[in-house]
Amino acid sequence: MTKKIFIHIAVFISVIAVLWGMLIISSLIPNSKIKGNLMDSALAYNSKEAFEFDESGRYNAISDNYADVILLNIMWNIKSGSPVYSSLDTKYYDGEDYGENWGLYQSLNGAVPNTDYTRYWHGSVIFIRPLMLFTDAEGVKTISFTFLLILIAATIAVLVAKKHYFAAVALIISLIGIQFYNIRLSLEYIPAFIVCFALCPLYIMLEKRGDIFLTALSVVSGAMIAFFDFLTVETITILVPLAIVFIIRADENRLGRFKDNMMLMIKCGFCWGISYIMTYVVKWSAASIVCGENKFISAFSAAGIRLYGNIDEVNMPIYKQIPAAIAANLSTLFGGKERIAPLNILIGLIVSALILICLLLFFKKSKQNKQLTFTMLVLAVIPYLRYVVLNNHSYLHEFFTYRAQITVIICFCAIIWYNIDFRTLKRR
Repeated sequence: MTKKIFIHIAVFISVIAVLWGMLIISSLIPNSKIKGNLMDSALAYNSKEAFEFDESGRYNAISDNYADVILLNIMWNIKSGSPVYSSLDTKYYDGEDYGENWGLYQSLNGAVPNTDYTRYWHGSVIFIRPLMLFTDAEGVKTISFTFLLILIAATIAVLVAKKHYFAAVALIISLIGIQFYNIRLSLEYIPAFIVCFALCPLYIMLEKRGDIFLTALSVVSGAMIAFFDFLTVETITILVPLAIVFIIRADENRLGRFKDNMMLMIKCGFCWGISYIMTYVVKWSAASIVCGENKFISAFSAAGIRLYGNIDEVNMPIYKQIPAAIAANLSTLFGGKERIAPLNILIGLIVSALILICLLLFFKKSKQNKQLTFTMLVLAVIPYLRYVVLNNHSYLHEFFTYRAQITVIICFCAIIWYNIDFRTLKRR
């Protein structure tokens, strides 16, 4: 046990050291080299709304320009002359009464940053900064999304090579279900999916080699998503790989008991969660030391708003906030044009219920399938627990948090596939 703990700690330290080192190295690129493309980006964002709909008017197609200009603003304020300090003391100029789009433009013209944002690592700067040597924000989005497509294709290719065709199909269906093509709309949306699909092939290839490989990968996953993500769909980096692992084991008749599956889920979830939290603790601790002020205070204050803040201008009680957060994410998944579109939710749930009724009519009595069903149900509930815990955040930002339901779709597909007796269905 002590040896395993040591291995996981060593993995965590190594990941943080490499990522932070890469952030510092990227910070050595002089601002003068990227100013031209950043200015082009700032001018382009100045003509856009902070949250911009496409012609469909659906919430699942919103471009989060607000978050993107903040990220670019933070990147500009990471100085090559003090890479260690400025990679920790992350801040930006908010544009005051004129908004963040104007703030980015003014930052490039010498405005002094006035807003602290040390609660995140902003690790995507590692890749955005060097890319800004050659292209603007739109080009970075295109390159990043293309790279994501390559990672998705690699994951599917590994599954097909191992003859896990259903897992590959379920993954494709789930990606279409969350409108993955809209991930290209914002820099903010892409990192979590890159982390997820960079690690999925490793989970697939190493799952037979013992739980320690999966828990170690979960440590890597937790650290990477905390480092790169802007609090979007962090749960996909652990739930999607685990769902695929359980489907693979069901395919090969070695799934095991529900108790065993839960134990693996708990171990991986614990390693992911501790790694996730400690990555933030490292940032806040290091930032507190170099800045000479307690950065934990601002981080906890922001966390409190995400947990308990009001989701509208009205003082909505918590018992209304929680169902509103879940409803908003379901509405966006089902193509709603309002934050909460009751008709879209109703139609989506009715269709899902009809599919489940068909499942009950043609239920295949198999012990393993029952174990998989219960396992998948547990996985599918977790994204909604996230919406409950971070109800303020999940309601206000449902236009990207809804994509965490990719796990739900994968699990839903698996429950149907492994429980319907298609031979009985054909005879009927």
